[in-house]
Amino acid sequence: MKQLEFAIRQYQETSPIRSGFDENSNSRLTVWYEEDLAPVLEDYSRRPRFRSYASWPITELQAGAKTELRSLIDQVDQYLVDCAQSVLEIFQVPSVYDALCSEHPPTQQVASGTWSSDDDSETVNEKDTLLCNPIEDHRMYLNYFASRPWEDLVNIQDYFGTQPKVSSVENGIAICWADTIVSLNPRLLPIGNFIVRSMLNRIRPSRKLFLDSKDLLVSIEKKLELRLWKKVEDVHRIYEVKFAELQQALKEIRKLPLIDACVALTQIYVATNDKADVEWLGLDTRTVKRGASEIKMRIRGLHGPEFHDRIATHLSRLQDLYDSEREAEIEFESQIALRSLALNSSERVVYWKGNPLNVSKKQFVLLHLLANSVKTKRTVIGNDLDAAESTSDSALSSLLDRLRKKIPMELATAIKHNGDGYYLDLSNNEVVVLNSERTNMPQS
Repeated sequence: MKQLEFAIRQYQETSPIRSGFDENSNSRLTVWYEEDLAPVLEDYSRRPRFRSYASWPITELQAGAKTELRSLIDQVDQYLVDCAQSVLEIFQVPSVYDALCSEHPPTQQVASGTWSSDDDSETVNEKDTLLCNPIEDHRMYLNYFASRPWEDLVNIQDYFGTQPKVSSVENGIAICWADTIVSLNPRLLPIGNFIVRSMLNRIRPSRKLFLDSKDLLVSIEKKLELRLWKKVEDVHRIYEVKFAELQQALKEIRKLPLIDACVALTQIYVATNDKADVEWLGLDTRTVKRGASEIKMRIRGLHGPEFHDRIATHLSRLQDLYDSEREAEIEFESQIALRSLALNSSERVVYWKGNPLNVSKKQFVLLHLLANSVKTKRTVIGNDLDAAESTSDSALSSLLDRLRKKIPMELATAIKHNGDGYYLDLSNNEVVVLNSERTNMPQS
């Protein structure tokens, strides 16, 4: 915590707003990023509580998650498609479609051209026009939502920024949807919870589309003597209610500022550390590399103080990561961040390089013995597991084989045999075994 508090204090001293954004500001900020911020991010990125907040958008919102929010997302998805199909069905009735085209006829639109201008006027030299049918365009857009071409409204690969959605490729150049390009604008939001933002951006165009559909249908109701919108009013109302519930639920998330802070700081950690370990996010390696590159460019491209203040604000929120009365947990997680292997003997939990290991009770006992062997220099034999059962060497060997299959390769290869028994080939400062209830006193 002292390192975190120092980094916050140092930014307050070097803040461009406080010191004035002068020719030395960038140099001072570089020092702060490298010497003060980087060690804090390296430390906290290995802490389980930080990781749980930083990965919240993934674990809570991804497809298959057994959460209330995910259930709401699925409902919004379903009612969105239902509404689009219902409205499309009306638009495809020949008499309705013809009436709409009559009320809103096709128009010539300038597609390309050349212009010249002087101080007072502008002259069109040449131009190419296209005949645009607004009703057909609207019907095609309805068909897009009705056919549900997306895999899911949530894309966890959006973690570092909305993934471009390619609509076509021309001469080897990918053409992306305009709403995707807007959502990628780094000046709108250089860092943040892009998974949630991208999900909402996928939904919002449909809401405008349905409201425009209502206006179009109402415009011909008198002419056809039909109440067209009434036929889809109920399904549209349910869709809007579900979307409102989703928005409200997202606003009421417990400790939302802390979640946003951990997500943003993870993005900065990856962008400023070429060796950043974020496998725990479960993202595609290419996504992480591309995200790191993009955020790094955003940092370089934003010269004003607002971006750096945003990072410092997120950093200050880490002070709320732990409840004040849980000092033992703070110490335990700091040890997890510092050591390669950390065990808690009473709670039977074990972490390797910040990641929890899922092992059986007997496998934990074996790991516990091996961890203690680092300090005692005493090898582990079969009887150490349970003297009463008199475990044979072959049984111990079988247990080790099963354990090696469940733990990371690096840890598995560190378990060695010297002829007398098994030991863990790690240095003393790489291993810590803690007492009961996550006490802050290491075992002797």
